[in-house]
Amino acid sequence: MKYFKILVLAVFLAILCLKLFQKEAKETAQEQPANQAWEKVVDYARENLPLEGKLVIKSDGFVYLKVDDGYIHTLFPLLELAKKGFKEPPYFRSKDSPGAHISVFYANENVIPKEVGQTFHFTLKDIVIVHANQYESYAVLQVESPELEKLREKYGLSGQLRRHDYHISLAEKKQFQHR
Repeated sequence: MKYFKILVLAVFLAILCLKLFQKEAKETAQEQPANQAWEKVVDYARENLPLEGKLVIKSDGFVYLKVDDGYIHTLFPLLELAKKGFKEPPYFRSKDSPGAHISVFYANENVIPKEVGQTFHFTLKDIVIVHANQYESYAVLQVESPELEKLREKYGLSGQLRRHDYHISLAEKKQFQHR
């Protein structure tokens, strides 16, 4: 009888795993057309938005490349992510908020670059969803910028920021934990 219960439990778990796998496969298949549509969004950005920005430093020491706010205001609606619970990132709350930007140096890196105010260029790669943790996801436009890599290296840091691609955050989704 003990073995029969174990066998029933094993079959139940196998069925449950199969259903979860099928659901995940279905969701992944549904995201594929969106990714193809997102390629068109990237192409639109390449053709219509500036591929450069000015280096800015905030009073707290955060250094970023200020880019055209159209990267968020124009691209977010084109991604059609609002129906999946995404919103524009909160980068427009106050007059000293950065708006659309590419992070270059975090405040805790203690870098005050002489290049503040200079223009830096970048190229666009892909739009991807990044799951920061189980409660936060971001849609980001990955960019490449050898100029920004060289700038970070000039100040004795790695070319990448925390080993991640440079990016412009286009949308965020936060799921709050219920207690």
